[in-house]
This record gives sequence, structure tokens and C-alpha cells, in this order.
Amino acid sequence: MHIHFCLCEDGLMTTRPGPPRQKRSQAAMERILEAAQQLIAEEGIAGFTLNAVAARAGVAVGTVYQRFANKEDLLVSAQQRWLDEVVRTQREQFLPAAAQQPDFVRAVSLYAEQLAALFRGHACLVREFVVYAAAIPALREAAQQRLDQLAQERCDVFMALPDRPPHITRGHILLVLRAVQSLLEWRVATSPDVAEAIAMPWDTLADDIPKLVTAYLGHDT
Repeated sequence: MHIHFCLCEDGLMTTRPGPPRQKRSQAAMERILEAAQQLIAEEGIAGFTLNAVAARAGVAVGTVYQRFANKEDLLVSAQQRWLDEVVRTQREQFLPAAAQQPDFVRAVSLYAEQLAALFRGHACLVREFVVYAAAIPALREAAQQRLDQLAQERCDVFMALPDRPPHITRGHILLVLRAVQSLLEWRVATSPDVAEAIAMPWDTLADDIPKLVTAYLGHDT
């Protein structure tokens, strides 16, 4: 804790506690990561620099280097922050809704629809992560680990639904969830012109994902 000295009206010096250093450090970290995500979405990873992040976050460049060893380290942390948002949003929006779904296949479709909305809402940011994952192993490994964890957590929910058809196993569900994830990664990595040319705009994709889930899980496999 920092101690700040102040002059009282009677001329005596007294002390008061300053804001905890940890809270200020956390706030600075949040500003840095938020700035990093904004710049990645706007400029792309190729044009993304630690100096630009510091300027956008309103902190000294040295503050960024105190927390991140290099550009790759910051990229992985920025990606992790977005993935944490995906997990948090899914927990807040999906779990209550899934619990109210009487139909097992519809519950799985709901998960896929919500994940698609998250990818679409951050398409520019996610595109950079997906495209550069091939060149930056740490980026790819961190994303895959977090998304696999999310899929496993959701699979636990689906396996516990009372109306899950007995022929649908954990393996079937994970296969569908990973197929949806791969489809969304492909979509964000595809330029809008190409996507339109092959009739795969976001609205079409949003309509087709539940059909994919229903086609696979809605029948004996």
C-alpha cells in the first residue's frame, strides 16, 4: 500500500492510504489488453506494435514491457482475454437458456448459434488470431486449449440433459462442437467477397448451423 502525505488545515502533516498498487496495476493491464484488441482489429497483427498499444492505452511504453516480454507475449494475452469473454458470455447467456430447452438437439443448436454470434461480433479481431495462428504456435496452442476446455464444459451440460437420446455419446457431441468451431474459424478467415461469392454470408451461416447440428444429432448415428 502506498502512503500519501497531505497538509491539514491546522498545518500538521498527516497520512492517508493511497489506492492499492495492485488495483492500479490491474487497471493498467486491462487498458493495455483492451488497446491491444482494438489495434489488432483495426490495423491487423502485421501493423500492431507495443508502442502503438502503449499510446492507445495511455501508459508508458515501459509499462507495457514490464508486463509483456515481446509482441507475441502480448498477442497471446490479448487472445486469452477475448476467449475469456467468450467463456463468460456463454456461461451467462447459454447455461440458463439451455436449462430451459426441452429439446436436446435444440439446446446444442442454441450453443452453436451463440458461438457464431460471438465470432461474428468480433470478426476482424478473430480473423487476425486465426490467420496468424499458423505462424505463431503459442497463439494456436493457447486458443485450442481454451476452446477445447469450453467444448468439454458444454459437453458436460449436454450429457446431463434428461432428454438426451441414448444413442448420442460424448464423442458425437464433441465432434459437432468442433465442426462448428472449425466452420466459424474458416468463415472469419475468409474475406467478405469470397464468402459472398460462395453464398456463405453470416446470415446464411447462422441459418445453416442449426441445420448441421440437427442433421447429425437428430438421427441415429
